[in-house]
Amino acid sequence: MSGPVINGKYRNYSSIRITAFGALFTTVKAISYERTDAIDGVKALGTTKDIGYTQGDEKCVGSITLLSEEVDSLQKSLPPGKSIQDIPPFPISVSYVGDTGLQVSHTLIGCKFTKNSRSGEAGSNDALGVEIPLYIADINWNA
Repeated sequence: MSGPVINGKYRNYSSIRITAFGALFTTVKAISYERTDAIDGVKALGTTKDIGYTQGDEKCVGSITLLSEEVDSLQKSLPPGKSIQDIPPFPISVSYVGDTGLQVSHTLIGCKFTKNSRSGEAGSNDALGVEIPLYIADINWNA
């Protein structure tokens, strides 16, 4: 296991590369993803502490925030009457590359957009982003 880089440069937001639909996405403002497992303690008569645990269902969820122009472009590429939620499941590759050249990659498998919405805020000069929740079938943490 490698330890921390002493006095070195660590990865930050500019180290992240995201690809989907066969192209590098350059308009991603944020991405988050996680896998949670249902882990429950097992109790037995005569004790108040867990004697073990069970581990069951896994759930993967996340979100991606794209510039509104990117979401509009995706929407325009679809047939009339369809929305981004109608796009068939697709993978998203997320790579983190540091100055040392070491690359860590994750693949989000079977992604679906679960929401299509827009919003704006008065007084903000930031580019408009659209946060889209993701359904994720699985995550390959060692892609």
